[in-house]
Formats: sequence, structure tokens, C-alpha cells
Amino acid sequence: MIYDEVEGLIYRDLGRLDALFADATPARDRAALAQLNEYLRDESVSPLAIRRLVQRHPDGADPVFRALLRRPGITWSRDGEKLLQRYKKPFFDREPLPAVSVIGGRLAELLRGVR
Repeated sequence: MIYDEVEGLIYRDLGRLDALFADATPARDRAALAQLNEYLRDESVSPLAIRRLVQRHPDGADPVFRALLRRPGITWSRDGEKLLQRYKKPFFDREPLPAVSVIGGRLAELLRGVR
């Protein structure tokens, strides 16, 4: 899993996707490609997860997305952000909000009294 200080907790089975991006032959792991497809198309999954995978394994991004999308000419450097904007539109239409808010003791006391 990844933890981001702005977006909060992120994602199941990220290790499988990390291995997919690290492998030079991504089309072999159909289950991992299916999971990446789910991450890409699910509007509730932040683009942060995919960006982090690409940052960790930049050489794996092109072959992985070529296999996933069956588009042999796609390159992450040229097409990656457009791809995320297409599939992750809600994340680009708003300012990022923290998933967790830390409150002080006084505010916690006040909130307890408002039941």
C-alpha cells in the first residue's frame, strides 16, 4: 500500500502492479493487467497510484500501457497525462482534499458536545 499525506490511504495489491511495471514482458500477467485496467477506469482510484508506479519503473510504463490498451504507439511521456485526465476526470476537476483531517483537542471536545 501507499500512503500519501494529501490523498490518504491507497490501494490493494499494489505489489502485483509494481511487479508488472518492473517486468520487461508485461503482457504475460493478464491478472495484473486486469487490475491495472480497474485502477485506470475506476473514477474513485486516484491517479497518484499510477503515477507512483510509473515513477518507480519508468522503463516499464510504455510496454505496460501498450499491452493494456493494445495501442503499440503509446508512450507515457507523450500520452500519460492525457490518459489520466481522460480516465480520472474527477481528480482534475477539483482541488485535492485531504482524506484524513487531524483536529486539536479543543475542537474534538466541541464536536463531542454536538450530538
